[in-house]
Amino acid sequence: MTALTSAGPFVRRAASLNTLQAARRVCVGASAAALGLYLASPFVTLWNIGSAIQTHDMMALGQVINWSELDASIKHQTLSGLHLEQASDDLPDFGSSFATTAVSNAVDFTVTQANLGTLVDQAVPAAIPANQPAPSFASLVEKASVRFTRIDQFEVDVPLPGHEHDTPLKIEMRIQNWRWKVTKVEFPTARAPIMQASVAPSNA
Repeated sequence: MTALTSAGPFVRRAASLNTLQAARRVCVGASAAALGLYLASPFVTLWNIGSAIQTHDMMALGQVINWSELDASIKHQTLSGLHLEQASDDLPDFGSSFATTAVSNAVDFTVTQANLGTLVDQAVPAAIPANQPAPSFASLVEKASVRFTRIDQFEVDVPLPGHEHDTPLKIEMRIQNWRWKVTKVEFPTARAPIMQASVAPSNA
């Protein structure tokens, strides 16, 4: 009886340690599962975007877009190209200001949920040349380059057929309201030429 009584604290301590170890295993397992879901979540969103484009489900596609930030992104790209053209044409200040305002208003009017179907119908043929077969979403994903640039930001670079000498299509997504949202899209543009300096000795 005395032996059982003296062994009681040791039994309770062992049971407490087992409970603590079990709780730790649960915490580690839950943390690993949460990390796995976080790492997989942007890829699931990308797959949903591709499926929505292929099935022309504009309602589902619109739900993963932050419209104000996408509008600002497209406006910035359009105006950057416009400013380069204006610099080469040397337009007067009034003409430059008028063109900038017109383009800005056109982007605001066009980049909306109501026009999403039209935007997709125009953007896909423009991105894929007419002499190229339309690639499957899976084939594009295989060639894509993906990266987390921040804990809440994910970027995808997709080389497009027919644009081998251009920059890839770039899609930026951020976590907003606990969901990944498309906040920026950069369309393919011609790469800047690489200047190579000659190392041949001169005959002075």
